[in-house]
Amino acid sequence: MSIENKTIIVTGGGSGIGLGIAQRFDQEGANVTICGRTESKLKDAVATMSERAAYKVVDVSDEESVKEFIQSFESIDVLCTCAGGGWFGPVESVPMSDVRRLLDTRFYGQFMCVHYAVPLMKKGSNIIFCSGIADKKGLPLFSAGNAIDGALNAVAKGLAVELADRDIRVNAVSPGLIQTNISNNLTQEQMMEFGALTIAQIPMKRPGQPSEVAQAAYFLATSTYVNGQIVEVDGGWTA
Repeated sequence: MSIENKTIIVTGGGSGIGLGIAQRFDQEGANVTICGRTESKLKDAVATMSERAAYKVVDVSDEESVKEFIQSFESIDVLCTCAGGGWFGPVESVPMSDVRRLLDTRFYGQFMCVHYAVPLMKKGSNIIFCSGIADKKGLPLFSAGNAIDGALNAVAKGLAVELADRDIRVNAVSPGLIQTNISNNLTQEQMMEFGALTIAQIPMKRPGQPSEVAQAAYFLATSTYVNGQIVEVDGGWTA
């Protein structure tokens, strides 16, 4: 399946994994629209792509913002939901307001995009969630992230069955340690320490790049018999 001239939405496409995926889809000739909260990042991101690429400022944690954005399209061929973030800390001290904010963005934000996109998706369309390997690794001090990754993977599998009779495929890319500037509450020193400890557990002994996650997303977008799968992009961390 070719994605040339297909209408593709990538949420969280202003940086990191989302940007890497958007760039790959753009290189393959798709009409890509990215969205995110920060207009300056979105402008810079679109400048790295072809003239077909577009952006829209959207807060995926706000239902009206998501609804207005998604319903501005006549049809959607591929929806790739990548808006994210992370919060580290002991379960007894992590602020509940921050946990709710993380859920609003990483879980409800992705779910809401799908909720409004599915009515606009024709046969042969597909959805790609961006989850993570935390539910398999059981990362300490990351309990909310573990839960969100597990929930997204479960939703992907359930929707793959639910939407199969409409010929809409649903899968997820599940990244491990990827070299990005993802928002979190760690200091630079703490991030470096976390990275070093994690790399020691990865057989390939390095972090992945957004372009490597994008390869997996492109595979899912174009492989017409792959459905309900969680594709781990983690250098063997979960092997």
